[in-house]
Amino acid sequence: MKKFLPLALLSTLPLAHASDYQLEQVVSLTRHGVRPQTDIAELNEVTGKQWATWQVPDGHLTQHGYDGMVSQAQYQLATWQKAGLNIHGCPSQNDVLIWASPAQRTKKTADAIAEGMFKNCQIKVGSTQYEKDPLFNAVKMGTVANSFEQIHADYQKRIGSPEQVARKYQSNVNFLKNTVCAPDSCTFLNKPWELKTNKEGQPKLKGPVENGANIGETIRLQYSENLPLDQVAFGHVKNARDVKKFMTLHQAKYHYVNEIPVLAQQGGSILMDQMLNALQSPRPLTLFVGHDTNISQIQTMLGFNWQLPQYPANDIPPGGTLAFEKYKNTKTGKEYVKVSFSARTLDQWRNLTPLNSKQPLASAQLKYSYCKKTAVGVLCPLNEFVKNTRQRVLPIQIDQPLFQ
Repeated sequence: MKKFLPLALLSTLPLAHASDYQLEQVVSLTRHGVRPQTDIAELNEVTGKQWATWQVPDGHLTQHGYDGMVSQAQYQLATWQKAGLNIHGCPSQNDVLIWASPAQRTKKTADAIAEGMFKNCQIKVGSTQYEKDPLFNAVKMGTVANSFEQIHADYQKRIGSPEQVARKYQSNVNFLKNTVCAPDSCTFLNKPWELKTNKEGQPKLKGPVENGANIGETIRLQYSENLPLDQVAFGHVKNARDVKKFMTLHQAKYHYVNEIPVLAQQGGSILMDQMLNALQSPRPLTLFVGHDTNISQIQTMLGFNWQLPQYPANDIPPGGTLAFEKYKNTKTGKEYVKVSFSARTLDQWRNLTPLNSKQPLASAQLKYSYCKKTAVGVLCPLNEFVKNTRQRVLPIQIDQPLFQ
């Protein structure tokens, strides 16, 4: 794994002018917009409380979420065009690919992106017609079946022991009990931390995280949706800082399981391979729309860590976008890639704040030792980036077309 170049060292490198670089291509992976919890009946049962109902079914993109993704897409395209991306008017299908995971929330988010970037252009949004989708759901198709021992060994190294990790998160467990749990409920919070597999062969973390992660995510979504504050965590949230307090177990789930390298490789290699292929294709714009799990897999494979305002470290908010932007040096002809992650803050989501130069998306950039800081951001030589990243892609065989 490549080491990051210290920021202090990056700051000493000479900067070229922004005019020396032109953005020629973007390949991105975006999480869907705001949705409600995926199973309110389960939340009600495990907490002993009745959670706020939404105007859409569980797991579906809301109108608030749709509108936020429309305006975000408008802002993103305008930003890319300003950097030189040659996409204007109504582009052909050869110039733009928007491909979504088959869930309702991801397909509707893809529709919102198409509307925001190319309103009235009738850009076709694609998703698989097959029952299963290896591009976004490889783990559910059994790719980790033979790797569980290795995954479990890594997990054990991360937690130390069930007793150690339980002590570490005891205050967070108590916090949930005292805020969103009815008396004598939330029994999952008292169970030991264990990594097991479900019927689909997916590793699942049992114990406090099992439902605690969903509780934190639901509260984040309630706030982002602009629900009345007395409905957000049953009135225990007054601002974005309060939301972050509920997300500790959600962050733990990703740190202790999702960010295990072999699990990320098994789940993300097919998608990573396609993103790298797109980065070397003539198409100027390729936009994948999936889930936070997909971004976490690619993030882990890249060794990319970030800290965005109002969120825990490495958090992946609704609409979060991992982008590969390919630049050409207009003087030398050399090609580079800038890898970034950007997202609305919690308050930008809640208020649907108009995005502009004064209110941009919060953003972080990947910094490898062989990359350099420039006037357009941290740029990595394209060939070296692709070569190094492909070494992390597993040769997973699939028996169906990815884009049908």
